[in-house]
Amino acid sequence: MPAQNARSLCEYIDASPTPFHAIDSSIAALDACGASRLDEREAWSLEPGKPYYVARDGASLVAFRLGRAAPSESGFSIAGAHVDAPGLRARMEKSVAARGFSRVAVEAYGGPIHSTWLDRPLSLAGRVALRAPGGTVERRLVNFARPVAVIPNLAIHFNREMNKGVEYAMNVSLLPIVAAAGSQPSATSPAAPAPSWLARAVAAELGMEPDSILSAELTFVDAAPSITMGADSEMLSAPRIDNLEGCHAVLSAFASAGAGSHGQVAALFDNEEVGSATARGADSSFLRDVLARVVSLTDAPGPEALHRALARSFSASVDGAQGWHPSYADKFDEDFAPVLNGGPAVKANANVRYATDAVGEAVFRSLCESEGVPCQRFRMRADLAPGTTIGPISSALLGVRTVDVGVPMLAMHSARETAGSYDHDHMIRALSAFYAAGPSVVG
Repeated sequence: MPAQNARSLCEYIDASPTPFHAIDSSIAALDACGASRLDEREAWSLEPGKPYYVARDGASLVAFRLGRAAPSESGFSIAGAHVDAPGLRARMEKSVAARGFSRVAVEAYGGPIHSTWLDRPLSLAGRVALRAPGGTVERRLVNFARPVAVIPNLAIHFNREMNKGVEYAMNVSLLPIVAAAGSQPSATSPAAPAPSWLARAVAAELGMEPDSILSAELTFVDAAPSITMGADSEMLSAPRIDNLEGCHAVLSAFASAGAGSHGQVAALFDNEEVGSATARGADSSFLRDVLARVVSLTDAPGPEALHRALARSFSASVDGAQGWHPSYADKFDEDFAPVLNGGPAVKANANVRYATDAVGEAVFRSLCESEGVPCQRFRMRADLAPGTTIGPISSALLGVRTVDVGVPMLAMHSARETAGSYDHDHMIRALSAFYAAGPSVVG
């Protein structure tokens, strides 16, 4: 039987080419389950059992549902993920033209696998800041949702050794081609600089003039849609599985959770791929600010309530795990190499690149066992350094025990990644059990 949530995940990924669009998609999902939006700038009034959410700068989000008991007595079950992905960020004003070709200057965001961006149709999406009446700034999302660019490779005849490895210079080799008009006659007199191709294209997409655009945050993305494949559609091929899969799993579990005595929290952060140290990243005050306001409005007055609530809480950091790769088996520790469709993997590291400790792992594995969800372990081969997640950061900021978990995937940080469709179902079931059980399960 095909996986139950794979199609919904594909639709979420395709609707979320950038963090701004991912938060927009997440807000739509929360609105559909009856959640109410709050504004950080306004006063809040909260009701037990009702879901709420707060968005920061259109790129991060914290949703919560109050429990029946005071937070200082029941704590919070917190699940977090990140909405950003490695890729190519466009430079708006810069024009790069030669012999009829127009290209767009880019810079790397995070740690993308450069070669995977070549020879595939690319689209463009992001957020644009526009002039508005009264000297204010209007923010608009833009999503071309169609191929607009390509980064062609060099023909092998010019480098017969290229299959032995090529380094692609970001400022030369990885500039997307957006137009090929043929050779143009040289201008006979100097003219005022014309808006860049990017400025003109974005302005046309929004139905306005280029000089209306003050600034923009734009990203080139894989133009091909997310798909499932295999005899039973058991494999998922998509861009940004790291970590929109985690976001969708957290949202799905949160939306379906019933109110309990404890609070339930879903946190989606931007900028994990560049260290999280931003106002909308996990290494910010955002989550603690929201929890502090919730406690101050729903608990007994006094300075101890927030500290007691956090001390009773438990958190899950949900981010992809490196799945065992049959073509590179030597890169893995065979005893800690999770396979696709084998269930979520608990991730741990001696140097705390992941936040998991023995107690957190035991609790998550017990929850999986109680729900009949298969559970695996991931440890990097001891002589290699793993990546990291929001787990250690949010755990340190909150002082909350945290377990790092994720579905196994192949080609992490590629323009397109591969994961198991059934693992997404498993993760949603595990997180649903996590929200239902509450932090008291830690003991």
